[in-house]
Amino acid sequence: LSRYTTSRNHHARASCLDLWKEKNDRLVRQAKVAQDSGVSLRRHKLVQDTLEGLRELLHILHGLPAAVPVLPLELIVTCNFIILKVSLAQGFTEDQAQDIQRGLEREWGL
Repeated sequence: LSRYTTSRNHHARASCLDLWKEKNDRLVRQAKVAQDSGVSLRRHKLVQDTLEGLRELLHILHGLPAAVPVLPLELIVTCNFIILKVSLAQGFTEDQAQDIQRGLEREWGL
């Protein structure tokens, strides 16, 4: 899983893109806590919450025009989603596969 870090002036007003980057980073930290969790019920809940957060973030990003400033973050979130989902070894539903395909097509379509 990858965090999207950039150096920015913390005194500056956060843009939506900055907030989305911070959300991705929080979700990555949450996924790492889940990986280190020895309790399977807690781990499962954390992973499911993280997947849902990444899915929500992807839907937000997919609603934006395919613009260069957003695409690197969208690609990272897409990859994080894929990595976490595959790590569960549950496979993908058709809707999830389409979301991932749509995201990858947008990133590489420029």
